[in-house]
Amino acid sequence: MISPWAVLAGGAAAGGIALLVAELRPAPPDLGQALDRLHRTPLQHPVDEQDLPAWYDRVGARSLRLPGVRIPYQQLALIGRTPARFMAHKLLFALLGLVLPGYLSAMAALADLALPVAVPLVTGPILAGLLWFVPDGIVSGEAKEARTEYLHGIAAYLELVALERAADCGPAEALRRAAAVGRGTVFRRLRDALERAATDRLPPWDGLDALSEELGLTPLQDVADIMRLSGTDGAAVYDTLRARAKSLRGELLAEELAQANTDSERMVAPGSALTLLMTVLIVFPALYQMLEVA
Repeated sequence: MISPWAVLAGGAAAGGIALLVAELRPAPPDLGQALDRLHRTPLQHPVDEQDLPAWYDRVGARSLRLPGVRIPYQQLALIGRTPARFMAHKLLFALLGLVLPGYLSAMAALADLALPVAVPLVTGPILAGLLWFVPDGIVSGEAKEARTEYLHGIAAYLELVALERAADCGPAEALRRAAAVGRGTVFRRLRDALERAATDRLPPWDGLDALSEELGLTPLQDVADIMRLSGTDGAAVYDTLRARAKSLRGELLAEELAQANTDSERMVAPGSALTLLMTVLIVFPALYQMLEVA
């Protein structure tokens, strides 16, 4: 007969897995957030808890006031995640680490494997402390990929702006028309920045300035500075834009080559181990027969 405690524990485990899957599943687009992009402020500003879509976001917003908490605002801006959601993920991972040893101890008790009470009391806080930093690593990896995508988009944007200027468009018009060409995340953020600047009756390069500060992207700041020079002094910037785009592509190519060399070096050890294993498998039968005959 199955123990009721085992059924209850299995139900609790299934509920936890379902909650984790629901948390990791991409959320549907929020119309309020899409409209808010027209007047969005940088992520460094406090988040209004009443405007957040879920209870865990409100909990995450309250946890922003915890002492000693470091929020990677620029990395979160690159991947489009709010600080409240980031803190909610950190609390969820910490809670999982705190509860998991106790749950395993309960399962061991049901299986008549008694564990000391000190095991969950000691390992729980340690595991919670380790899992607390897991979201930081996840955000850092995602932000690195997003930054590369943004740099590729900015390089293409520089070329498009240069072509618009060569077609005798004004500086402001060239920035807007070039941003309207693309359909990816990078160009959407560029259009949002330009639309916010137009709504606030600011020059478009001021909108690019704000976006570059929010994302921490120096090439985008270079675009704003070049076009500001063209808009205020009437300087010819076609060659400057093309040169900056070429330089940015060269930097991206150098990074990709360095990453490829690193990956190639990492493959040396597994390849050597595989070669050694195949050599042992081929030589061992013959060597064994020779030793048996001797």
